[in-house]
Amino acid sequence: MITTPPKPTRTRRRLGRTFSRARWAAYHELLRIALEQGYAVLSLESWLTDPAIAADRPRLLLRHDVDQHPASALRMARIERELGVLSTWYFRWRTANPSVIESIAAEGHAVGLHYETLTRELLRRGLGADHAEALIPHARELLHDELAAFAERFGGPSRPVLSACPHGDTRVPGVHNGVLLLGEEWSRYGLRWDANAAMRKHPLDVWLTDRSAAEGGWKEGLDPIDLLVDRRSPILAVVHPNNWVSGPALWWDRALPGALHTGSDEPPLKLAARPPRRSPS
Repeated sequence: MITTPPKPTRTRRRLGRTFSRARWAAYHELLRIALEQGYAVLSLESWLTDPAIAADRPRLLLRHDVDQHPASALRMARIERELGVLSTWYFRWRTANPSVIESIAAEGHAVGLHYETLTRELLRRGLGADHAEALIPHARELLHDELAAFAERFGGPSRPVLSACPHGDTRVPGVHNGVLLLGEEWSRYGLRWDANAAMRKHPLDVWLTDRSAAEGGWKEGLDPIDLLVDRRSPILAVVHPNNWVSGPALWWDRALPGALHTGSDEPPLKLAARPPRRSPS
């Protein structure tokens, strides 16, 4: 028999992220309650592979975007290991630290590129959003090579890189990197899915993200514990590990730009064999 856990008391933070405490216990609590409520806690990729998986149970789908502070990904992965769940992780080039990705992939998690090709190229050229459409064909070629580089460095026969996901950039408002793979044949880029575009084919009950609030919180008035108690399903939780780390840890990460990240948005394309892009048959 499933019992409804008492709701934890919540107080709203009044200080900025840089003065906040780590919230790892809250993340552990979220997953623990999901499991107690009978949820199948699934990697996003596992659900995309088989949307009927665990259809007899409510489902919580986990996706992590590692935007900053890649060391925080290890802490979040440790919590998931303790609870026996897997997730899908997307790394930007600046957070694609080999030791972090190797550790996460070795535990059975899926990894992919959190690409920002179009906005990065606009910024590199000093162009604004009005030039984005004209730059799309070239950006797609760049993305093809980036994905090959990421797969060569972090994939392999036993754990191929199957998906990617776009990252936004507030410095180029109105431009969405996801347009590069929207409507494209993903296999031409070495992928099975673009994680955002693929979700258009699969109805969700709730798309939950910890980027809804300015300081890395859930949408105001939307308590994920309430959703779990109500057994809403399927829920996609897009979680950013750096939103759960403490302020002092973020200061340390910024003070040591060479620690646990590449420090650059530029892809190391020299790592890739860069096979010629196939033309559609």
